[in-house]
Amino acid sequence: MKIGYLFRLRPDLEDKIPDDVEPVVMHAGDGGVYAAEDLSRLGEVQAFIVSAEPVNEPIIAATPELKIVQRLGVGFDTLDLEALARRGIPACNIEGVNKEAVAEHAMALMLALSKHLMDQDRLTRAADWGAARRLTMTSFELKDKTLGIIGLGHTGTALARRAKAFEMNVIYNDVRNIDDVLVRELGATAVSKEELFARADIVSVNTDLNESTRGMVSAGRLALMQPHALYVCCARGGITDEHALRAALDEGRIAGAGMDVFLPEPIREDSPLVDAPNCILSAHVAGVASDTTARIWEWAHDNVRAVLQRGQRARWIRNAV
Repeated sequence: MKIGYLFRLRPDLEDKIPDDVEPVVMHAGDGGVYAAEDLSRLGEVQAFIVSAEPVNEPIIAATPELKIVQRLGVGFDTLDLEALARRGIPACNIEGVNKEAVAEHAMALMLALSKHLMDQDRLTRAADWGAARRLTMTSFELKDKTLGIIGLGHTGTALARRAKAFEMNVIYNDVRNIDDVLVRELGATAVSKEELFARADIVSVNTDLNESTRGMVSAGRLALMQPHALYVCCARGGITDEHALRAALDEGRIAGAGMDVFLPEPIREDSPLVDAPNCILSAHVAGVASDTTARIWEWAHDNVRAVLQRGQRARWIRNAV
């Protein structure tokens, strides 16, 4: 098999490419543009396995033998679904494969923010015992607090289960009708987005990036949040207005934020969040713990082999091919 691997800054993956694969490893430059030299290497590539790179018209046109595009993870917003459908090429993600890891990461951010752990570490290392102790004046327990989850899919449900174990109250908003049995199991209550932002002590975004969610967390919605509230996003860059979030943090209109996703990625030095107060950042790693990555890598290659070697229909197709 000849597979094009579209990723950058992934040394954890490059040494795991199977021995029977002839790989072409490349990534897009600024603006999602691939170098002509790289495009010229794709003539015999039969599949793409994609981390966060775009699969757009130019790279599709340069790959006449392409049979499947497989994302390493859940999101598929970097794939041109319509262009792939016109060629009859299935565009696949891996549904629910990293839900536990992302939910754990979101919970870790919630705990770290509610206990001021980053500042506790910094001040204690500086031997500023008094300042570290004073942080407890605004730290709080998660028990009996209200968690607002936007997107009660695989990851949102996994997070809700963890919140229930912490004896939190769960409210949620989702454009889909969620199964009544699941809602009762979670003890969750459906509310509007506006009510969710206004009521929640912690807001967590766990939805896809699409036209309805792009810029969804706006200055207006952040303004609805309570001054003690926290905001966490482990979903996709582009959902959150990062400049509006920075302003809310600067002005103390919310108490803190935890962000795993940005626009653009990798994050740049001029991002409004790199030096934001009371803000914990991670490099889009919520779903890529070591054991999760191994599972994603295995499942992705198995789906590609199903199409190329076993003549089977792909799983998790997102463009109705």
